[in-house]
Amino acid sequence: MDLPATARMWPYEPSNSPLPLPPQPVVFTQQNLHWIHPEPIEAQSMTSDEIKQSVAGWKTDDGLTIEAILQHEGAPPMKDRALILLLGELANPRRLADLYAEPLPIINVRIDDICRTWTDSLDARMINPGVHHVTVARTPGWWESAHLGFATMPQVRHLMEGLEDRSRGSWKPGKLAEGQVHVLYDATLAPPTDEDLAWDGETERVEIQRPTFDGPELPLNEMFTPIHTRQGCYNHRGRLARCAHYLHRAFHNNLFRRGSARQWDDVISIQKR
Repeated sequence: MDLPATARMWPYEPSNSPLPLPPQPVVFTQQNLHWIHPEPIEAQSMTSDEIKQSVAGWKTDDGLTIEAILQHEGAPPMKDRALILLLGELANPRRLADLYAEPLPIINVRIDDICRTWTDSLDARMINPGVHHVTVARTPGWWESAHLGFATMPQVRHLMEGLEDRSRGSWKPGKLAEGQVHVLYDATLAPPTDEDLAWDGETERVEIQRPTFDGPELPLNEMFTPIHTRQGCYNHRGRLARCAHYLHRAFHNNLFRRGSARQWDDVISIQKR
């Protein structure tokens, strides 16, 4: 697809939330989308400081680094930012523009042993009957692509408020105690199919061989993840409705309100403070 130069031109339709998502790294600003070319990293794992230092030097076609773009915008540098996993609409440039987000670098990552799934709740601000936001749940053996943002702490709080729809405390930035996150260069990585999921009546898992990692692993204990702490996620007769298998409209029309909800701490564990 042709990549637009401004966030307001990015395709977005609430009933298809959160698609489409950026196919390559980008620095979001209200005025411009700066498309970035990722550079190879040889390390097998990196700390938060190491990945921020490395990504700060990634460039646009015009040779502008991410750090230079932030400096031009008068925004805090990479070293003053935290890692936040963007699983759904918070990676969509148009939605970030609607939330009046500050400049935000975003890169592609891969998540393993955890999956993106729909919350069992509605955000009616944008459309009737509403938008289902994306949360996270465990699935051993699973993999798929996602996005990682580099946000200031005020930005993290602002993004959580943007998801809450006046329901304070329904979202929180937790730190996962399970799963893996790696930098991803091949953003066309396909997740397992529905047929690849093994189901024993209690647990879903993927037992086929996972693809080779093409980027370093990032530390979960140094990364925020938006967690829905009310209804948690949708319970489809004991199974999850994964975003990779059910797009937004299909989920709402065919599954929503035909099952029940799971509590968030039944489907994912976070690190204790």
